[in-house]
Amino acid sequence: MSRDVLRWRSEESPGLDTTRGSLLMRLKNREDSAAWEVFDEIYRPLLLRFARSRGLDHADAEDITQQCMTAMHAHIGSFDYDPERGRFRSWLRTLVNNKVRNLLRDRRELQVESGHFRALPAQDDSPDAVFESLWMQQHLWHCLRELRNEVEESTYQAFQYYVIEQWPMERVCRELGMKANHVYTIKWRLTEKISAKMRELLPEEE
Repeated sequence: MSRDVLRWRSEESPGLDTTRGSLLMRLKNREDSAAWEVFDEIYRPLLLRFARSRGLDHADAEDITQQCMTAMHAHIGSFDYDPERGRFRSWLRTLVNNKVRNLLRDRRELQVESGHFRALPAQDDSPDAVFESLWMQQHLWHCLRELRNEVEESTYQAFQYYVIEQWPMERVCRELGMKANHVYTIKWRLTEKISAKMRELLPEEE
């Protein structure tokens, strides 16, 4: 997905940074399989990508992800959705940051003791900045997947080509046999749908 699309969503929805309260409330019911499916679809990839961005190999990243998912499953019943007391996003960011940091610290200590210490590569972005970017991306991708199931394939293709992949208008029209005005209408209509989904999934801060 293009950086421009992600920037477009962030700029137009400045307050989107808490997990949908109703989803968290639904998760208190461990029998709500649909809620847990949505939760897993969004947050497991986010955690995995964050762990990989910190330099972990796939196996270690999977292990960290599973530890976090297990912790969330164990504690979600006691999590109160109250933006005044702290957001779920902050709690999750702290959780995965600490688990990655502890793993890397233990690994460094082991390497020092064995005489094979190697400095970890420096990261261009801070862990918090990486998490923030992945947070927005993962929720946006979830909304796009939902949207694709709700509109005709040709409609979604026009949106994908013109907005996400940023094809020239002439190429989109030629590929799909559409008029430019139709493509512009699709862009506006689907942008509004995605915006509504993002507001629903991530309510604005007070």
